[in-house]
Amino acid sequence: MTSDTYLRTSARQLYSSTFHGKTFAPRQDNNWSGLLKLTWKITPTHKLMISGNQSVSINQNEKSLQTNLEYVEPSPGYPYDFEKNLDNFQTFTHLNKNVALSWTHTLNTKTFYEIKLSRFFTNLRSDVNGKHWTEYEEPQDIVTTPIDYFYNADSSIVSVFPGDGFWDYGNGATWHDHYVDEYTFKFDLNRHSADNTHKFKAGFETQFAEMQMIDIFRPWFGGLGLNNDIYRVNPAYGSVYAQDQIKFKGLIANLGLRFDYWFPGKFVEDAVNNPEVVTISEATRQQFKNETHSFFGRRWRGRVSPRLGISHPITDNQMLFFSYGHFSKRPKPQFVYAKLGENSAKSTFQKFGNPNLDYETTVAYEFGVRHKFTENDVFTVTAYYKDIFDYVTTVNFRGSGRLSGRTFTTYLNLDYSRSRGLEVEYRKRAGDFLTGSISGSYSLATGKSSSPDDAFLVAQGTLNEKPITEDYLIWDRPWQVSAVANFNLDKGEGPKVFGVRIPDNWNLNLRAFAQAGKRYTPYYFTGTTLLNGRPEYEDDLDQNGESDDPYGKLAATWFWVNLNFEKYFRLAGLSYTFQIEVVNLFDRKNSQIINPVTGQAYELGDPTHELERSILSRHAGTARSVSV
Repeated sequence: MTSDTYLRTSARQLYSSTFHGKTFAPRQDNNWSGLLKLTWKITPTHKLMISGNQSVSINQNEKSLQTNLEYVEPSPGYPYDFEKNLDNFQTFTHLNKNVALSWTHTLNTKTFYEIKLSRFFTNLRSDVNGKHWTEYEEPQDIVTTPIDYFYNADSSIVSVFPGDGFWDYGNGATWHDHYVDEYTFKFDLNRHSADNTHKFKAGFETQFAEMQMIDIFRPWFGGLGLNNDIYRVNPAYGSVYAQDQIKFKGLIANLGLRFDYWFPGKFVEDAVNNPEVVTISEATRQQFKNETHSFFGRRWRGRVSPRLGISHPITDNQMLFFSYGHFSKRPKPQFVYAKLGENSAKSTFQKFGNPNLDYETTVAYEFGVRHKFTENDVFTVTAYYKDIFDYVTTVNFRGSGRLSGRTFTTYLNLDYSRSRGLEVEYRKRAGDFLTGSISGSYSLATGKSSSPDDAFLVAQGTLNEKPITEDYLIWDRPWQVSAVANFNLDKGEGPKVFGVRIPDNWNLNLRAFAQAGKRYTPYYFTGTTLLNGRPEYEDDLDQNGESDDPYGKLAATWFWVNLNFEKYFRLAGLSYTFQIEVVNLFDRKNSQIINPVTGQAYELGDPTHELERSILSRHAGTARSVSV
């Protein structure tokens, strides 16, 4: 699928330095994908399957380099500063390849196992028209006529606005390339008892990966730029699990246990054992050795996660259910490996990886009731609570050795967040062809900080020191409502309308969705008007000069409708699907960048708290798109 998006400007021609140059980049937003799947049923008890898929996206979306745990201002990824110079901004090429071989063997009527081998490769390249980083040029905003002057009433100095706020010359600030090459071996065993009172499943998964990162920031500073990060690592990770479903007099219990392990790799071990890496303290080195274990000369750490789920009928039409579980997540690679090798960066503000980071753990509870009014009507109410422990955050430390007297920023498992909420759902089957559902939820997500980079931003002066309070998180959307209608006609089941049979073997799905807008920190009119006539706005500050209501307001509500139609047919012994998908059917504009004065998307003429925002065009949501 390719498009020039709904923005008013685009580059004349995108160029991908890692995927056939201009060939697959005819427009501003280019997405290509392919899928192949072959299944061979050798015997009734032996099945071999091979599958492969590849996708590539080529665009100028800055979100391509965004991760959900890094601080970024909520934005759609459009490079506003280069709006008049997109030909010299970075092109992002994101390539994914996946190949899998699966073998299924049924041993008897009660037992079967599955073995799966797979390889996953992903690569993201960001550069300007294939340039090497040494060829980058610093961007400039050229002063043009008529010249705008700014007079300061308290001084004889006359200032000149440097330009219109858009870069006229030069390149984007980043040259970036990273890849992950991952091999996986997975084994699953399934067995059930003769009376189906037990369904047992166990297995393991092991993965070996190679990861490489090259990130050059502001290359025109020479060498490897103002800031950089380069590493290649070979971690290994996986899991072992077992679970049993027990049925007893109507009660269904699911008992499970999972063990996750992780080998950070030789790169980390060498950094820990190298006294020249001064950003790793002696305490951290000792802690790493105490909290990890040795296996054939390599250090590893692990986490055990119990799981429990119980459902029990209250009456013939009511079911009570409860679940409890621990879920572990490895820290992001940049939190562990960043700048543990040789570092030539010139930037004063740098973030260094911590080789001793542990898993982030979520403890989740869920309790609910399901009521069946009829065979065609089901209503469910669910309450949940989630605690996230060992949430990664940045911390400033005072250095030693050659960093003596300086502070540097690293990552620690110190933060936390929590989410709690209530969900309701009503499902209805109306006849043989139409099904639908209505669901809604109300929730709150709070924590110490929305980003692990907060301490880093404090050191930069971008953010003030925050008090130890629990505030709303930036991704919190308190309420959501959705309605789904699905009309399905299987082959040979088309009804007659006015004596004419409707074509069959198709499916139509319509989904309407609404949710609370983005959270933002509100700004209020101070009652003061500046000399240039602009009203002054600021957020509500407490006695420490901090925002008294961080992310305390909700912006304009989001709403959209999606439509999907599929027609199935066979030709020459093969099955085919013809699909039409419409995203945002009514072309609703949902606010992406929030004006904290109005709680809406920025519009020309609206009051703003920042001068530069007044020159930015509105950008609101995903426009209607149709794909076939």
